[in-house]
Amino acid sequence: MTVKGLLAGVPHAAHIHVDGMGTCPTAAAATNLNGHIAISTTDGMKSYGMIGPSLTTSGDTSPASALAVTRFPVGSSYQYSRTITVNNDVASNIRAGKAVIVVHGIDYDGSGKFTNVLGPSELDPKLPQVATAPALCGTLKAMPSKGAATG
Repeated sequence: MTVKGLLAGVPHAAHIHVDGMGTCPTAAAATNLNGHIAISTTDGMKSYGMIGPSLTTSGDTSPASALAVTRFPVGSSYQYSRTITVNNDVASNIRAGKAVIVVHGIDYDGSGKFTNVLGPSELDPKLPQVATAPALCGTLKAMPSKGAATG
């Protein structure tokens, strides 16, 4: 996975989300967060579903590592590559086009850091909302069973 356009110098949690509609949230999903209009992770879950695998750099990749901030990639751009084993539910969601990769962490106020401008995260009140809000999103596409036609 190649990622660009994120806040530099901070970790960005990333997950495969499953059991939702298999889409990324639109602006219509935004709600009032501490007096500002933005999309929180739970706002987005209506579209992309629950956290499946956590795309950590090392160790556990289960949903239990969803907020393992010390084990996620850091930086404004990075390439992530890791082989993980997924359960049948995740594999089924990928094959059905209903698995979504979400990278979290936004610079809502342009300050160059994660601030508390949107209040605390609904996932962990010790973290600011900006650290867990969705920044990038894309639906996974499964490889065709007979391989890709490369022409």
